[in-house]
Amino acid sequence: MKNWSGLSEKERELAKHAALTHILKAVIEGGLRFDDRANNDNLQKRIDQALAEAERMRTPWFAHEYIMESCGQELQSFAADDAVDAFYPEDSEFILYI
Repeated sequence: MKNWSGLSEKERELAKHAALTHILKAVIEGGLRFDDRANNDNLQKRIDQALAEAERMRTPWFAHEYIMESCGQELQSFAADDAVDAFYPEDSEFILYI
């Protein structure tokens, strides 16, 4: 099992991209929401506005682009943190999810 320090630079970029894709999917599907009041920001408001704009433009398949345009920096930061905290199995290792 590898951690962040055991990854090559290319693997690190792939890990950050995978983490960002996971976050965007969860945000678009509504499984991940941010509490603007508790976080003292307006991240969820901007996400909601981006989703509304994608719907208004009748291009929901581009929702991730609208979100990244307005909130990309924050979401990339979250993805980088998730990637650093993750474990990366070797091909021969079995992962059990509970």
